[in-house]
Amino acid sequence: MICPKYLASIFLLVSFLFLNKVFSQESTIRYQVELNSNISSQDSLTFWQTANKFRAIPNSNTAQISAGLFRDFKDELEYGALDYALGIQAISSLAEKKETIINQLYASVRWGKIQLDAGVKHREVLFEGLSSSNGEITYSNNARSFPGYNIYLTDFVKLPFAKKWLSFKGNYSDYLLNDKRAVDNARLHHKSLHFKYKLSDKLELITGLNHYVQWGGTSSTFGKQPSSFKDYLRVITAQSGGSDSTIGDQINALGNTLGSYLVQLNYNGGNTNWNFYWSHPFEDRSGRELSNYPDALYGVFIDLKKPDGLISHISTEVTYTKHQSGKSPHFTDEFGVAHSASGRDNYFNNGIYNSGWTYFGNSIGSPYFSTVPSNENGITNGFILGENRFTAFNIGIKGRIHKFNYMTKLSHVTYLGWFENEYEVKPKQFSGILEIKLPEIKKLPVDITFGTSFDTGTYSPINFGGFLKLSKRGVF
Repeated sequence: MICPKYLASIFLLVSFLFLNKVFSQESTIRYQVELNSNISSQDSLTFWQTANKFRAIPNSNTAQISAGLFRDFKDELEYGALDYALGIQAISSLAEKKETIINQLYASVRWGKIQLDAGVKHREVLFEGLSSSNGEITYSNNARSFPGYNIYLTDFVKLPFAKKWLSFKGNYSDYLLNDKRAVDNARLHHKSLHFKYKLSDKLELITGLNHYVQWGGTSSTFGKQPSSFKDYLRVITAQSGGSDSTIGDQINALGNTLGSYLVQLNYNGGNTNWNFYWSHPFEDRSGRELSNYPDALYGVFIDLKKPDGLISHISTEVTYTKHQSGKSPHFTDEFGVAHSASGRDNYFNNGIYNSGWTYFGNSIGSPYFSTVPSNENGITNGFILGENRFTAFNIGIKGRIHKFNYMTKLSHVTYLGWFENEYEVKPKQFSGILEIKLPEIKKLPVDITFGTSFDTGTYSPINFGGFLKLSKRGVF
C-alpha cells in the first residue's frame, strides 16, 4: 500500500502541473533537485550546518534528497494585470530518524505591488545570507515556515502628500502553529509597518516595527485559550484579555506578544552600498518603551559591487540580550494580586505558551537562543533560562577566488546565565563555516557545493563537520 503522505505529494504535483497548464500557456515551470549530505565528529551537527536552514537539515549525520517545482511571477507585467506563482518543495532525510516533509507549498497572487501568499512559503533571504538572523532579531530563517496567509506590499509605496521623500510598506498575516507544542494548535498573528525617508540621492532611512502574537489553542495545563473573533480583535490591537483569560493576560496583552523595532540606514554609493541596521526586541510595555534599550541586533552589511571580486559582500553583527529591562521581577502580593514589573523580560519564553517562540523545536528568532531539548512527547518547552542572555559576534564574507565562489561565517557567543544566578565561568562557543561552489563543468550534469565547519569552546563539545551538495536546476 502506498503511504498517504506520498499519495498527497503525488496529488499536489499533478495539481501543480494542471494549474500551470490551465492558467498560462506561456509560463515555464522551474525545477530544482538536490542531493545533500552532512557529517560531523559528534552525534549532532555543527552550529552553522543547521542554523538558518528553515529547519530542513536534521541535527545528526544525514543524507537528503530535495525536489521542488516552481512557477514564478513574470518579470514584466502590464499595469493593473494579475499574475500568480506556485511552488512545492519536498525533502526526504535519512538521518537518526527518517523524515519526509513538504517544506514549501504555496500559491501567490500579485496585483501591482500588492501580493497575497497562501500556504507555506519561505521568507526572502536578505543580506546575501550572511546575517546571523536575516536582519531581524525576532524572526530569522532558522525555523520552518508557517502555514497560513500573508498579504503585503512587495515594495515601498510613495505617500501622496510627500512623494519626493516618504514611502511605506507593510504586511498582515495569520498562521497556524501545527507542530507538537505545549499549547496545541496555537495561532500566530503578524503585522508590520515600515516607513522609508529619502534623505538625499544616496542616503535613505527606514524605520518600522514587527508585531507578533501567539494566541488561541488548547493548553494541557490552562485549558482552551480565548479564540473568539472578539479575542482576535484584542490580539491585533494588543489589548488585554477578557474575564475568560488568565490573570497574566488580563494584566498584559492577550496571548504571547512580542516584536521588534527596526532602524536601518542605507547608503547607495557609486562603488559600494552600505546598510546599517538595528533590530530591537520587545515583549511587553517596558520593551516597547525601550527600557531594555541596550538589547538588539546591531549590523553592518557592505556590497562592494564586485560580484567576481575576491570579496564581494561583508556582514558584521553584534547581538546583545543581557539587559532585559533590568532585574526587577514580576511578583504576587500578600492578597494574591499579580503585579507586573519592567524587568526580567525572559526573551522568547511565556508562562502559558510554554513552547515559547519556537516552531518544530527551533528558535524562530536568532539561532543563538538555545531551546530546551524536546521531552518524551516531542514538545519543546521554550528556551533555557539564562541562555537567552548572551553577547554574540558574527562576521560573514562572500567572494570569488579564481572561478570558485565561496561563503564563510565566523561567530562567537558568550552565555551569561540568569539574574542572581549568572555563570561563574561563562560558557563560550566559537563556530565557523566555509562553503565553496565549484565552477560549472560542462561534462557534469550537476552543480557541486562542498564545505567544512566547526564548533569550539566550552558551551558545546568540540565538533568538526563537512558537507557535500549536488544540485540541478532548470526549466521545463
